[in-house]
Amino acid sequence: MGSDTAADVFETADEPESLLRPSENDSLNDAGPAKPSVEGIDGAALPARRKAEKVFGQVSRKSDTFRLQLPPLSQRISDVSSDDDTSSSSRPKESVAARVRRLKAELAEVEADLAASPPASMHMESQSGKKKSVLSPKPPVDLLAELALLRERMGAVDVAGGKEDDLGTERWKERLERLSSVDSGGLIAGDDGGVEGLVVSQPALASAFGRGTGLSEIDKRLAQLEEVIGPSSSGSDDITSPLLPTVGKLDHLLSILTQPRHLDVISRRVKLLLVDLDRAAAAAASRSRLPTGPSEKASHITLSQAEYTELQSLFSLLSRIDPLLPILPALLARLKSLSGLHAEASEVAEGLRRLQTEDKRTSKDRVELEAVVKGVQVGLLDAAKGIERNWESLESRMSGLEERLSALHE
Repeated sequence: MGSDTAADVFETADEPESLLRPSENDSLNDAGPAKPSVEGIDGAALPARRKAEKVFGQVSRKSDTFRLQLPPLSQRISDVSSDDDTSSSSRPKESVAARVRRLKAELAEVEADLAASPPASMHMESQSGKKKSVLSPKPPVDLLAELALLRERMGAVDVAGGKEDDLGTERWKERLERLSSVDSGGLIAGDDGGVEGLVVSQPALASAFGRGTGLSEIDKRLAQLEEVIGPSSSGSDDITSPLLPTVGKLDHLLSILTQPRHLDVISRRVKLLLVDLDRAAAAAASRSRLPTGPSEKASHITLSQAEYTELQSLFSLLSRIDPLLPILPALLARLKSLSGLHAEASEVAEGLRRLQTEDKRTSKDRVELEAVVKGVQVGLLDAAKGIERNWESLESRMSGLEERLSALHE
């Protein structure tokens, strides 16, 4: 980069426009009083307006000076600061690694610009013909050396931060391996001994990484993880819920419980509960301090030896009943379910008993009917025999009558 060869321009107060007209400018420049020279300021007169117009071109009447086109300095600073604030608020926060990469890219651009710019000797030759400045000469700056030093420092920063990047990369790789392990069948243990995910074999892991981790696959694996991980109730039925709704519910409950009014209500209820517990403890202590000798004597007097032994036997049964108490609810539910079956069985048995009584009654009626039928059969046989005898006697009488009639005709 070359040194600055432009003339020094200092901020001065705006002069009236009548002094800047072409007709009066030359005379003012020629007849102006000589100002005392100040150390560090070039006291030479400015070039004539016409010479400046020949070099820089004629200025239009609408903008005689460039000062009217620029806003005030305070306004420019406020605009720049507001733009920086809006841009910084709209842009996301840049990480350290991204900042280092951006600085490296800018450093490469600066080096490319320096390589493409002409050498400093040409600028020195162009300045040799000009008027020597009153200001003290600036010391030469070796930009390439400074850029090399800056590159070394950035390389050291990159090496120092590489280890953390490697650790972060290994952690994310381990997490991706655990996510990909959901597709196979076994469980994998975490660092604290709990179950974190599912175990996969190396071929399955390679195939999972070969397929790539798209958004759809990550969503599917997260859904499977939500189905696997979740709170479970301690009852007989294990009810698992997804992880995200559970976390949302717990967050909602936490926000409710951390509200001041809810905390006041909880503390008030706890105080009331403590008062009730103190009262119950005092009542139990007062009952324990009461004399129990007369009541025991009366109980001993009222109970007989047989009743006392029976009571002791009942107390001895408590040790056998206590282990059975946990299964009593299930047993009662089972008995309730079987009560309907027992009722139906009793109805069937009652119907069978009715059928048996009816069978006995019908068997008796059948025996009676058989006896009647036998009597009728015997009567019919006797009647048939009587009719047969009567028929035979009738035939014999008819034959005798025919013989008599034939005898009479003869």
